[in-house]
Amino acid sequence: MFLKYFSTNDLDLNFSFYNGLNKIKNLSKFQKTMTYFWILGPFIFLIERDPADLWLTLISVIFLIRCFYKKDWNWAGQLWFVFAFLFWLSSMVSGILGPYDKYSFFQGFIWIRFPLYVAAAQVWLGKDGDVRMVMFVSMFVGMLIMCLILLAEIIFEPLNEIGNKKERLSWPYGDFVPGSYLAKISLPVYCTFLALITFKFKRFSILSLFISLTSLTLVLSTGERGNFLIRLFSGIFAFFSWEKNKRKLIKSFIVFIGFILIIISSFLGFKKYNYDRYVTHFFESVPLINTSDDNTYWGAWRSGVQQGLIKPIIGLGPSSSRKYCKTMPEKGMNWLPGKNYCGNHPHNFYIQIFAETGLIGLTLGVLMFYFLFATCYKGRLTNPKCPISSICYIIPLAFFFPFQQTGSFFGQWGNLFIWFPIGFCIAYIQDYKSIFKK
Repeated sequence: MFLKYFSTNDLDLNFSFYNGLNKIKNLSKFQKTMTYFWILGPFIFLIERDPADLWLTLISVIFLIRCFYKKDWNWAGQLWFVFAFLFWLSSMVSGILGPYDKYSFFQGFIWIRFPLYVAAAQVWLGKDGDVRMVMFVSMFVGMLIMCLILLAEIIFEPLNEIGNKKERLSWPYGDFVPGSYLAKISLPVYCTFLALITFKFKRFSILSLFISLTSLTLVLSTGERGNFLIRLFSGIFAFFSWEKNKRKLIKSFIVFIGFILIIISSFLGFKKYNYDRYVTHFFESVPLINTSDDNTYWGAWRSGVQQGLIKPIIGLGPSSSRKYCKTMPEKGMNWLPGKNYCGNHPHNFYIQIFAETGLIGLTLGVLMFYFLFATCYKGRLTNPKCPISSICYIIPLAFFFPFQQTGSFFGQWGNLFIWFPIGFCIAYIQDYKSIFKK
């Protein structure tokens, strides 16, 4: 199988994959059904948000019932989950005391399904390394399918409804989010392939590099700037995350950067819209650079800051921004430059958490982010010879990097795209009983 070309001296991906399939076949009927159901995740994500949410929610609920039945709660002592749980409680309190009590309470209440999914992947469905390799291959195949879907859209539907050339890609969802699948769902696979380039540069670097660059180019083609930056910089980090020969590292990194520069230059020069969107408009819209009245990106951040200062301790309640913002004046707080823009949320996790759960929720949320990162980073240190473990810390770092535009922290699509790969990465850190005691 092709996986043999991506194996190292310490990790035989091909053997591990087939061994994982055999292990699944030998599980009990219930365990086998749930494990196959879990491995189907990347393909369910290709359908639409509701099937993906149902998939994740079912796994979370069944895992919770299993924990009650087996009285197995050791995993809940991990610091990342402790702070996720405390954040969940604080968000519901914020909702009850906020202006939209029932709505906000419900938004906060159902959010817990995402951390529960991560725990389920870690200590139940993805506990065995060979079974995780089956999921890794499933994610890889899902990435290839999404690449083919986007290529088909470019070839067979190049025009929009009014006959103009498409500026954004939307297959298979009918929404401008396919780049999130490539940039987030398959991010562990992408980063692993780039890390592996430095291991056997002459043997399979062309195949690995081609797959990685193709997926990166298609994210660029979707017009999703934030997702492109996530994938680009995550790939750069991946090069420097695993034990490797310095000579091979420099050689492979130069080749990678060279191809990236060629791809970006060709894309930007292809038509003026690409240059305007990724260069001119991009720099004009960066909130920390442009705080003028015309910058709606800064306006969304500004509205979040203003809402947070109304109830700075407990906030206005989860997902309240989309409603409360419309009741505020366009300016207000004259010491803040620019003017408010009321979208569905402030478009930054940290500002949104501050606005909707206050300083209490923000503190707990930051600690949750930190310990997700720290847990993955400890896995890199304890298992330095594994290329997959070595890149796992990149995933939470990329998703929770503070100075970026984001979706809603309590929203459906964004959380589905984020917590699935985090679940895979945390699953690689199996020493949870000792981690939370340290």
